[in-house]
Amino acid sequence: MADDQDPTKKFLDATEKFQERLHKLWKVVFKKVSSHLKSMVSFIRQVVNVAKEIAATVGKSVVDKVLRAGQVVEATITALPILLKTTLLLGKRIIAVIKKALDPKAVIVALKKLFARYVRMLIQIFVYITNLIQELDILGTVFSIIGTFQSVLRMIFSWITEVTGAKAGTAKAQGLLKKVWKEMKKEVKEAQLLRKEVMKLKVPA
Repeated sequence: MADDQDPTKKFLDATEKFQERLHKLWKVVFKKVSSHLKSMVSFIRQVVNVAKEIAATVGKSVVDKVLRAGQVVEATITALPILLKTTLLLGKRIIAVIKKALDPKAVIVALKKLFARYVRMLIQIFVYITNLIQELDILGTVFSIIGTFQSVLRMIFSWITEVTGAKAGTAKAQGLLKKVWKEMKKEVKEAQLLRKEVMKLKVPA
């Protein structure tokens, strides 16, 4: 149905652009982020097993921050790929609805519902990325604190030296996410404006 005079073309073009961004985020960026965070996840799991002992040296607040931020990060990197996949599938559906529809009334009614849902999911992805950046920033700080106690702690826990790799991986992942965040911020605002526009589309009689 979409052509230059079609009021839905704007939303088709936008969805195709958003889909390209999401596909890159899922297949390229997030795979790199997950790879960088493997050392962090491994390190935190070891900390969990001896949290009280480490807290006696570095302080309970430091260990608590590691455990809390670590839980948030693990939960988010598990949930985000699922949300990305679901959003991409919805985007494909929107594109198909616009391109294949013959009834102008039916396509606009469907678009109002589907595009609004699509934008909500884009916003949730952006929120996940924002939260990840914030939690990784906390982890980077506490890893630095733990690092200052390496010489003492490695006498008991030889693996404590892995904090260096965990911190480096965290920094790399955060760098990638910050770049995506800057790019997505503008697109999310655009999507929110388009959501308002799609709701104003008049359904043909």
